[in-house]
Amino acid sequence: MDTIVTTAALLSGLALAVGIALCWADRRFRPDTDTLVDALDALLPQTQCAQCGYPGCRPYAEAMARGEAINLCPPGGTETHRSLGNLLASSARGRDLPPPTTATHNKAVIDESRCIGCYLCIEACPVDAIIGAHQFMHTVIENVCTGCELCIAPCPVDCISLVATHESAARVQQISAAPEQAKNAANACIRCGLCEQQCPVDLLPQELLWHVAAGEWDIALDKGMDTCIECGLCNPVCPSDIDLVGHFRTARIVLHEQRSAELAASQAKERFTSRSIRLAQQAASQAARREQRLDHSGQRKW
Repeated sequence: MDTIVTTAALLSGLALAVGIALCWADRRFRPDTDTLVDALDALLPQTQCAQCGYPGCRPYAEAMARGEAINLCPPGGTETHRSLGNLLASSARGRDLPPPTTATHNKAVIDESRCIGCYLCIEACPVDAIIGAHQFMHTVIENVCTGCELCIAPCPVDCISLVATHESAARVQQISAAPEQAKNAANACIRCGLCEQQCPVDLLPQELLWHVAAGEWDIALDKGMDTCIECGLCNPVCPSDIDLVGHFRTARIVLHEQRSAELAASQAKERFTSRSIRLAQQAASQAARREQRLDHSGQRKW
């Protein structure tokens, strides 16, 4: 009997020790998901439009950290999707997103001849992209609109629609094919170093070509791609007849569009934050006035 009690006590103690060790290991080696979620959330446009299937940008960022697809944000567009993919790939959690076959940006447009000035669309817009006054015509600020569609449903006369603006098909095809074309050129490179000797701004064209071929735009930027003056001196000396300037020109276009997309997302986030603060202040002011009226009217029941 004593042996059974002793064995049970030992097993209980062992189980307790193992449990404590597991709890300690879980706390000590838990992946820093909060940092990843914060980084993902910072890349999203913060329109809180729920088109991704989640109630806001933060929940979607948490879902992506758990393995959700990275291309569910229409307002963010392909550049945001690419940035999310690069971030997740760098944290060994994500997958590369294939280059888009089309580039479409949706913008809201108000048929001003039918607008009745109900103000409901202005209240619904999360980034204050609609201007107007009550019972006066409203209009959309095109370069601020994120295409989140939140203004369409509240409109009682259906005078708001989304208009897709397509980029030039040739331009999209050129940008989408850029890494593959640069990869073929990089394979033809014989590493002679003549292009480096000719560069007037001390760049390494051969190394830049490798990064463009790999689609490593951020690294190419760090290596000075943005300082290329497209002088053309590297092309004539290339024994493999590689159009280095052409590849660098395309890379600069991609980098410019990435910066434009990041700036647009940052501005949308700032406008959303400003609107949230303004609405909170208005709600607090209304609540204070209501309390003041109740105090003066003596209608309180307590």
